[in-house]
Amino acid sequence: MLKSVFFAAAIAAGLTLSAGDASAERIRNHNFSQPPAKDGYSYPDCYCTDSKGQRVEMGQKACLIIGSRRVLARCDMSVNNPTWRHESEGCPGV
Repeated sequence: MLKSVFFAAAIAAGLTLSAGDASAERIRNHNFSQPPAKDGYSYPDCYCTDSKGQRVEMGQKACLIIGSRRVLARCDMSVNNPTWRHESEGCPGV
C-alpha cells in the first residue's frame, strides 16, 4: 500500500515537472506570442515604465537606475502583471 502511494506521488511529481519544464523553456526562448483574443474581447495594453517614467514595450530592454546601481532589464509578464527581468549588471551597449 505504501509503495503504491509513493509511486502515485512520484508520477504526479514527474508530470508536474514535465509541464514546468515546457513552460520554463518557453520563457527562456522569449518567442512566445499570445493567441488571438476571442471575439468581443481584447488583451489589455500592458507595458513597463523605466526609471525616467518612459514607456517600455513588452520584450524590450532598458537600463534601470536602482539606487546607485545600473541594471539592464527586460520588460516581461509575471502572472498577469508587467515586471522587469534582470538581464545583467551595468548597461553595456545601452
